[in-house]
Amino acid sequence: MLDEKRIAAESEALSLLAVIVLYGLRPSESEAFKTLQMTISHASSCKMYVKVLLYDNTPGGCNPDILPEYAEYEVSQRNAGLAGAYNRALEIAEGEGLEWLLTLDQDTSLPEKFLSRLNEIADSISLNKSIAAIVPQITDNGKVLSPYWFRLGAIPRYYPSGFTGISKQGCFAFNSASTVRVSALRIIGGYNPRFWLDSSDSYLYCQLYRHGKQVYVAGDIQVEHQFSVLDMNRSVSLARYQNILSAGCAFWDLELGWLAGVDFTARLTYRTFYKHWKHGHDPSFRRASWEMLKKRIFHSRKRRIEDWKKETECRLIRLPFDQGAGGAIARPRISVCMAAYNGERYIADQLRSILAQLSDSDEVIVVDDASGDDTIAIVESFRDERIRIFRNLKNQGVAASFERAICEAHGDIIFLSDQDDLWKPNKVRRMMQAFDDPRVMLAQSDANIIGPDGEIIAQSYCETRGGFVPGVMRNIWRCRYLGCTMAFRKQILARCMPFPRNVIMHDVWIGIVNGCFGETAYIQEPLVEYRRHGQNVSRSGNPVQRIRWRVNLLINITKVVLRYRLGNV
Repeated sequence: MLDEKRIAAESEALSLLAVIVLYGLRPSESEAFKTLQMTISHASSCKMYVKVLLYDNTPGGCNPDILPEYAEYEVSQRNAGLAGAYNRALEIAEGEGLEWLLTLDQDTSLPEKFLSRLNEIADSISLNKSIAAIVPQITDNGKVLSPYWFRLGAIPRYYPSGFTGISKQGCFAFNSASTVRVSALRIIGGYNPRFWLDSSDSYLYCQLYRHGKQVYVAGDIQVEHQFSVLDMNRSVSLARYQNILSAGCAFWDLELGWLAGVDFTARLTYRTFYKHWKHGHDPSFRRASWEMLKKRIFHSRKRRIEDWKKETECRLIRLPFDQGAGGAIARPRISVCMAAYNGERYIADQLRSILAQLSDSDEVIVVDDASGDDTIAIVESFRDERIRIFRNLKNQGVAASFERAICEAHGDIIFLSDQDDLWKPNKVRRMMQAFDDPRVMLAQSDANIIGPDGEIIAQSYCETRGGFVPGVMRNIWRCRYLGCTMAFRKQILARCMPFPRNVIMHDVWIGIVNGCFGETAYIQEPLVEYRRHGQNVSRSGNPVQRIRWRVNLLINITKVVLRYRLGNV
């Protein structure tokens, strides 16, 4: 059935999954669902495939009544906000081979010709894969609210009413009524669960821009949306307002420059000392604004970011988890990414050592790099639904193959695997324990070094490298990161992907980039038998090549740090 859906979707000019996030409303009460059905009916003659996911964050859900055949209803086991709902929709869209994801708030009102016009635009830009999103102009009582860009990287400016075309600046838009390429979302790691509700869209479009993606502004599509956050007297709780302030401050600190920070502080000052009083807001809102203003003035940017991360730790540690039997918290979903090339001698043993440790919801992604032996046949012989196989038509190299595997991963935690090693029986359990600390973004273990026939060459890989040390300069000079011993949260991909083509190895790049921004946990216990033989991909070279490799690595790391630390969007 899933294959039939994929074939049907791929045969259409426009294939998309529309997700409507519900809270406290039945589907029949949602303005977004009612108007979406209307625009689907209007576009019935167009060549397109549309599926609708009604994702309910209401505790316990509700009775969805009778739904059209193209709609499915799903109740969240925990309210993970917009990010959780959209990531679930992304997983479904990928599984069914859909090209676009349309995200909708429950109270968005779509015009009748929305889908038919969207179909025309998608068809016209189908060959331009650099365009990652199509966004309409969103208004509230005639006032344009989205999309917008930042002048001087700091001051929001809205596109003129009716503007249509590809944005030349870094374009930002609201989540609601945005249509985003599924492949682009996977490249940036999906929606960031730290921005679970507010500033989710700002962070998303910032990451798309940083990855060289463009946005098509469809100003000829006007979408009306009643934004509850603009009516603080009736529609916004104090907790929601505090989250708006916290997420907004974090986004400005993480992604924009110092001038944007000055602008944010000035706006917050105006709100604290004038706007709340002018509009008669509850005094508690003014106090919340004042507390945030004090942080902006008296706390350093670094401290504000650290405080925000601590605030989101409780949510972050639970969001990727599902409810297990008896209501217990189950571990996150795991994706094991393997690049294979002429691996027929060892790959079966390696897969057996991996699969024995995975749950039914985990996956192993094997990218075969145009092997000339029986590698694919051996992998297929396992007949295990957890294994997903992708084939490169031409040899792309190990880094490009791992990049493709990572882009196809659905899991919350990603393990890297070589085709010829062996995992110790307790590897997954010990590695996952490291992620109990929400600050840890990447974990690495030690490894035994074995020969072609399994003989022990060295008890500790890290000792042969002078011991494990995280960070940048020490690993540029003498790298300790080893991909087959690594696992990481998918959130770090926003900074790591795509891999620079002049950086020699993917694992070195991932480890050092994470060392610039996130916590690394080292497990001293050897959890992998790392096989060395004549067919290994070598990082060695002549002295000139080694120097060039280190210089290229340092240049690319510097670019990443400057982008994210200085925040020049």
